[in-house]
Amino acid sequence: MLGTAWARGDSAAVSEAMQAFRDKFQETLLANAPVEKSDQANYRPWSKRFAQWLYSTDHISIEYGIRYDGIDLRKLSPGTRGIVLVLLYLALDDSEDCPLVIDQPEENLDPKSIYDELVPLFVAAKRRRQVIMVTHNANLVINTDADQIIIAEVGTHDGTGLPSIAYQAGGLEEAEIRRMACEILEGGERAFQDRARRLRIALRR
Repeated sequence: MLGTAWARGDSAAVSEAMQAFRDKFQETLLANAPVEKSDQANYRPWSKRFAQWLYSTDHISIEYGIRYDGIDLRKLSPGTRGIVLVLLYLALDDSEDCPLVIDQPEENLDPKSIYDELVPLFVAAKRRRQVIMVTHNANLVINTDADQIIIAEVGTHDGTGLPSIAYQAGGLEEAEIRRMACEILEGGERAFQDRARRLRIALRR
């Protein structure tokens, strides 16, 4: 009667269960008091202890944790833990409009999880704040409809110092940016088409 309400119910459910318990058992419990009701000197202290026992919350313990699809965070794979932590951060930070800088959120994640979980997350986030992301994943660049893509190219190392780094920036509406993005993210147009052919996926323009 009380177990389910205490374990999974809200305050209203507990109150209702307690009322049902009192209606059913209180008279019987009082009738079996170890002291006579006429002995007020001892009955009053006993009735106080009885009430303290009846309404005590000493048997309640609170456990808390983070679960994703019903699984404890500690039992998730590293990649899924990353998704949960990003979700948690963005949920707690939903009133912020300052830029968000994140480095390779795709690590330890398969492409489908990236597309299903991370892409919608960052599409929603960029509506209210600037998102700056370092990534080598095509889904996070192309399918998030990035406003600007910055491509970094490292020059040759001559052994005397740090190699030079050249940057090129632009949007997906620019042919050269699309070409370079395809080279880096997909391995080039031929590699992209070969995968589509082997997977029997028709590419429609």
